[in-house]
Amino acid sequence: MTPWLAARTPMFSTLPPERPRQTNRSVPNLCRLLPFALFWLATAVAAAEYDLPSIGQPADNVLSPAQEKEIGEQVVAQLLDAGAIEEDPQVSEYLNRIGRRLARHTERAPDDFNFYLIDDTTVNAFALPGGYIGVNAGLILESQSESQLAGVLAHEIAHVTQRHIARQIQATQGMTWATAAAALLAIIAGGGNPAVVQAAIALGAANLGQQQINYTRSHELEADRLGIRTLAQADYDPAGMSGFFERMERRARLYGNRLPEILLTHPISTTRISEAESRARDYRDVKVREFDDYADMRARVRVLSSRQPSDEVQYFEKQLEQDADNPALQYGRALALMRVGRLPPALEQLRALADRPQTHPHYLLGLAQARSASGDLDGSLTTLERAQSRYPSYRPVTLAHARTLIDSGQAAQARELLLSRSDALGQDDQFHHLLANAASELGRPAEAYYQQAVYYHLRGQYAASIHQLRTALTLPDISTNDRARVTATLNRYRNACERQHSVSECRDAVENINRRRRR
Repeated sequence: MTPWLAARTPMFSTLPPERPRQTNRSVPNLCRLLPFALFWLATAVAAAEYDLPSIGQPADNVLSPAQEKEIGEQVVAQLLDAGAIEEDPQVSEYLNRIGRRLARHTERAPDDFNFYLIDDTTVNAFALPGGYIGVNAGLILESQSESQLAGVLAHEIAHVTQRHIARQIQATQGMTWATAAAALLAIIAGGGNPAVVQAAIALGAANLGQQQINYTRSHELEADRLGIRTLAQADYDPAGMSGFFERMERRARLYGNRLPEILLTHPISTTRISEAESRARDYRDVKVREFDDYADMRARVRVLSSRQPSDEVQYFEKQLEQDADNPALQYGRALALMRVGRLPPALEQLRALADRPQTHPHYLLGLAQARSASGDLDGSLTTLERAQSRYPSYRPVTLAHARTLIDSGQAAQARELLLSRSDALGQDDQFHHLLANAASELGRPAEAYYQQAVYYHLRGQYAASIHQLRTALTLPDISTNDRARVTATLNRYRNACERQHSVSECRDAVENINRRRRR
């Protein structure tokens, strides 16, 4: 994550510092390996013998929905801890807006799904058990329309709703859900060791019988079929999926053996493209509705994922030579200018965008960020108040507004604003992170530790959350009410940790944190 754009608040002094994000390129390497690890998890046959149900029995006998959720949560926690997930609020909100719009047309509740931007410029996407779906930055940049992007999401959603990983593990003869989860997490955790990963993949491939190959192919076709139906029902262009397939197939012909990684994990054939096109024609009467900020978010992802921001300035300026009035290109140029420290022209561009009759919250947030970076906190707050009045329920606006209130010495107002969003409390880690900052500024350490514990818990960092709560209980002046709340939460979080791991593992993890803090 790029600090200048994601605008996350640094950890305050009264609490242990937040782990800095890794910036080396091994993090995207981990994400490149994840789809292969998922493929292996779903198809490998271990040498040891386990009592698995025969093919045809319910997938629940191998992997229950609760166990799928548990695996997905653990993997997401690993990805967050490695810094592989780009946590930009605006892009995250955009992906989840599309994904949950699609999910409303499945048998699963929209809130069962979570969508993440992966900080990787390769073209790929993956679905984890339990409804956790990752989309690489490179895939968004490769798409040409929101319907194409939605087509990929609809395909991944179908893998989840049809429980393909559980069904594929069921079709093998040597792996329980526990060993499958452990193997997947081991591959992810050791993402920098190609020998281990290649050995795991080779093991799966060596034992992969024709039946499992057919399962994989049939599941891809099933995901296509259901995904196209979901696209049409959600008022997206049902040809979006086949259009993206064709784009990838053309790239494969152009680059020869250097296939896009999505083709290695989601093989595409001429037959598959033809079938997708044929199915799309069954929904030719769909009135397509796409959100009007696709181009803005695509420009934002380009800047967020770039390792050479000066190149992005040149890219947008060259594009603007051909399309000078394109607001998304103007927005991308302004973000790139901010990143290279050229604030005056960025401010000028963002002011013009924010004053457009049909402006987006993205332009107001960009202007507020540029003003803040220029040292004009009052101007930033004025812009954010304007955005808050226009978009009161838009999460990125509330987060940016609260963060800037804290930075300007108005922590009480920030706390009040965050607490007014009852829909986010207990659900949104960034809300609790900012509540912890606000409480610290207000001299309320017990509340600060409590809110930071919720933040860690929501990210699957159980030992860190327990450590925060145990530290809160050592405060000499903690109130009776705070003690009761912290104690109850500590018991709940400890139980959650022990369900995921074990009593000894949780105890050892917390003690490791204690030792690091004492150094």
